[in-house]
Amino acid sequence: MKFTIEQARILGGYTQVQMAAKLGMSEKTYIQYEKYRKIFRMNTAARFVELTKLNMQDIIFFDKKLQKICS
Repeated sequence: MKFTIEQARILGGYTQVQMAAKLGMSEKTYIQYEKYRKIFRMNTAARFVELTKLNMQDIIFFDKKLQKICS
C-alpha cells in the first residue's frame, strides 16, 4: 500500500508542527512538502521514514498527479 506524505505523518502519530520540528524546519516549509510543492532531499526523506516507521517504498514522495491535486 502507498501513502501520501500526509497519510504517512498521520500514521506515524505526528502533527504537522511536530513533524516540522523533528525535521528541523518551519511548519510552513513542512506543509509545502505535504502539498507536493517541494521535494524532500534524500537525507530528509530518510529521517521522515525513520520517524514514521514506514518503508521508503511505501511513501509517495513525488507524483505529478498529486502535485496538481494537492497544490
